[in-house]
Amino acid sequence: MIVRNKHRNEIYSINFNKSLKDFFRASTKKYHNIALITDSNVHKIFHKEIMNKDINILKISPGEKSKSNRVKEKLENKLLELKFNRDSLIIAFGGGVIGDLTGYLASTYLRGVDLVHIPTSLVAIVDSSIGGKTGINNNKGKNLIGTFYNPKEIIVNSDFLKTLPNKEIRQGMAEIIKYGIIKDYNLFKKLEKINDNFLDNNEFEINKILKKCIKIKVEVIQKDFKESDLRSILNFGHTIGHGLEKLYSYKKSHGDCIGTGMAIESLIAKKYLEFSSEDYKRILKILDKYHLRKTIYKKSDIPKILEFIKLDKKNKKSKITFSLPDKIGNIKKRNKKFTVEITDKKIEQTLKEYLNEI
Repeated sequence: MIVRNKHRNEIYSINFNKSLKDFFRASTKKYHNIALITDSNVHKIFHKEIMNKDINILKISPGEKSKSNRVKEKLENKLLELKFNRDSLIIAFGGGVIGDLTGYLASTYLRGVDLVHIPTSLVAIVDSSIGGKTGINNNKGKNLIGTFYNPKEIIVNSDFLKTLPNKEIRQGMAEIIKYGIIKDYNLFKKLEKINDNFLDNNEFEINKILKKCIKIKVEVIQKDFKESDLRSILNFGHTIGHGLEKLYSYKKSHGDCIGTGMAIESLIAKKYLEFSSEDYKRILKILDKYHLRKTIYKKSDIPKILEFIKLDKKNKKSKITFSLPDKIGNIKKRNKKFTVEITDKKIEQTLKEYLNEI
């Protein structure tokens, strides 16, 4: 699959099931120096697959706390120590945290060196490795510091998913469900019918779903790379979801927070827009099927959640904005935009109502 960014005149490829040995062999001939950045958990599983005498493997601790300036600076110092120049390659080998951090590092080191993503988690395969967003967290919120920076290539191998525990697969299902809600009603219907343990479905079906999700994201980012309007639909569930992640200091998993975020944002759409009660119930049902409404907050947490989402980088002129569906499978323009402003009071009322429902 070819991705074109007409705004930057950039082209890169997304390749399925490409041999890592062949990729490493070709890369070592092309680049002066190569670093592969991963976390200790992923390294433990894949150390044999990535072992190569010509590649510097840099390990960091797993988890959101590694998406920090402190960790980035450590990696920068190591690259400088290894005499990495612009004729070097940095490989992000891991999940969303590794991709976000490594992408940001590659985009700023010597003002930009080549980057390749090899995602190993379901979230990274269908979402975070695609689209050029990079970033680290700040004590005020998630992904507030970062760049837009495309890789030269993304290598996708669904076999990596077989190494993941069910909990990690569940996190990725939140993003897959999101694609069905915002853009593809048939995908949503399929997710309602298939086995709730994603990897128990046949391999052909799994790959078909992965490719469908990737295709949806690619189509959106090719039209709106820098999130001026259309790309905001990909943030459905993430405004509330990121607020919940911050509330729990990133100790709750991303997928659980985004699942709860989609439920609450669907309730906002039902209460204040044209989203139907029937579609709202179907969204709650599918989120429950995949066990994605586990993040619970207290009534006393609501003021904090509001403060956190006010810092969301997608807000305009200090107004909290959402991309909300008008029906399952579609987000339409309202007042010529894919985003809509929702007042603090309405968000607060919805957060309270959601608590009363569960």
